[in-house]
Amino acid sequence: MNRLKELRDFHALTREQCAKIAYISAKTYERYEKGERILPLDTAIYYAKFYKVSLDYLSGLTNEPFPPNGRKAEPTDDTDKIDPQLLFAIKRIPERQQKLLAGFLNSIVK
Repeated sequence: MNRLKELRDFHALTREQCAKIAYISAKTYERYEKGERILPLDTAIYYAKFYKVSLDYLSGLTNEPFPPNGRKAEPTDDTDKIDPQLLFAIKRIPERQQKLLAGFLNSIVK
């Protein structure tokens, strides 16, 4: 799939990093990127959320990368400075556990 490669290159990520985003092997990711395998919907959703693009864009149905509201999601803090894999992993943790983790990290920083 061309869009996966374009997005990976644009964000200067390796295939291994992109594979970790969706919890798949690097070889499987490579097959999706080359079009040797069809990207499953659940995996496509991981990438669409990570790259903040629409599924239509990711699948090649449109050339408009952003969701239908026409605006790119703007970061509200410094999350663009956090390692993408770490940020994605944190976002998958339930909200209650995120708050506990935030409290723990704040106690370390103080």
